[in-house]
Amino acid sequence: MYGDDTDVYSVIDNARVGKFQRRLAVTAALGPFTDAFNEFGSSVALIAVGILFHLPPYLVAFATGAYWVGVAGGAILEGIVSDRIGRKSLFLYDTLGMALFAILSAVSTDYLFFFITRLGLGIFIGVDYAAAVPLLSEYAPAKRRGKLLSTEKLFFMFGTLATVLIGLVLTIDVGSLLAWRYDFLIAAVPALILFGLRFDMPASLRWAKENGRTDLIPKITEKLKKEGIMIDPDKINVKRPKGIKGNIKEFFNRKNLRAIIYIFWIGAAYALTVNLASVYSSAELKNLGASSTMAVLGTFIIDLIGTVGVAITSLIVDRLGRRKMGTYGFILGAVPMGILLIADTFHVLSIPLLIAMFGIFFFINVGFVGTLQYLPAAEISTTRSRGLSVGWEKLFEFGLALPMLTLYAIMGLYYSLVYDTVMSIIAGIIFYAVSIETKRKTLEENAMTALSGSYNKGVNESRSEKSENN
Repeated sequence: MYGDDTDVYSVIDNARVGKFQRRLAVTAALGPFTDAFNEFGSSVALIAVGILFHLPPYLVAFATGAYWVGVAGGAILEGIVSDRIGRKSLFLYDTLGMALFAILSAVSTDYLFFFITRLGLGIFIGVDYAAAVPLLSEYAPAKRRGKLLSTEKLFFMFGTLATVLIGLVLTIDVGSLLAWRYDFLIAAVPALILFGLRFDMPASLRWAKENGRTDLIPKITEKLKKEGIMIDPDKINVKRPKGIKGNIKEFFNRKNLRAIIYIFWIGAAYALTVNLASVYSSAELKNLGASSTMAVLGTFIIDLIGTVGVAITSLIVDRLGRRKMGTYGFILGAVPMGILLIADTFHVLSIPLLIAMFGIFFFINVGFVGTLQYLPAAEISTTRSRGLSVGWEKLFEFGLALPMLTLYAIMGLYYSLVYDTVMSIIAGIIFYAVSIETKRKTLEENAMTALSGSYNKGVNESRSEKSENN
């Protein structure tokens, strides 16, 4: 069956999830896996780099923060580029940049070199988000788009678990002064593998059609035909490209204001709530008297519980919907933080209780909200601004990470728990007010909804249920 030009994407939107979609999801998700491996692998390097390069704590923090700044900047800038030149080139060649800078990080001989290589690595990780998330969303069937996109978060958690375990083993085997170098060298391996896996993936048909690339469309449809997705290239009427300025204007449009705020709040609110449990768990366990090994093991348990939350969320995301996901994820996350606050107030806080409550928080917050990071930015933007939309979310998710880590350090555990408990509730309330339900509708329907301002909850849910029944 062929899709015609009035609904050229119907074959893609109504397809069953097969080998092609799963392969694309995995190759896209290995980018976040590499991100997590490098992001949390830096914890292995923190102590060693300070000792080897004779650094005060604030310079070690700057080097750590350079990675996050790179991801935020790379995502927003290359998101704009992704909308102009397409997803495929960035999706393929950013893997080489990721591998190169991981290796250069591992062989750093002084602070400046280490800082620059961590910044460069972050930039290429940001590029990957801006290319991979739009490309995956543009080939995902509408009814299973949430599940496929949530693979990104699931592999991020796999990367977190892998780097914690490998870092622990390397620290025991070769010592902390060498472990970080091996860890970063290992981080280059999945990036190099990715280059081979991504090489034969098709470019985005949606992007090619919207940007007048008549030269690419026959090549894309030929590759899709081999995957059982039959679209006649002669029936596709391409549009004229708008250029970078036009694409940016299409996103930062007054009619698109709610979508802009919604995407901003997902990234910002996640950064404003998750970092106490995600980054400071091992330090807080040590403050309670845990050994270094026990602190790392406790962190691993917390991450494992969060991974289970992401896995469960990926199974129900297309039934639950985005609004419920975010609202539940934020507000319910206040419960375990509140329990820890009460325990700390009455001086009964213990290592098992901290691991259990941080684990439950991770199950809820990372499972629901963390998974949500990869959905709305790709779903409610137009094809000409989808890369920018993803970059807009990552700008705040990663851009606010370093200020939040500094704030937690200043406040200490008690006031950090007060903050996280209250902020989780506030974040959930605001999320409910600004969110736009996008489940099971096509990308084009969602973009039209966002630009037209048609946010009536009842109408959207009715359409979603009708689509599900069909």
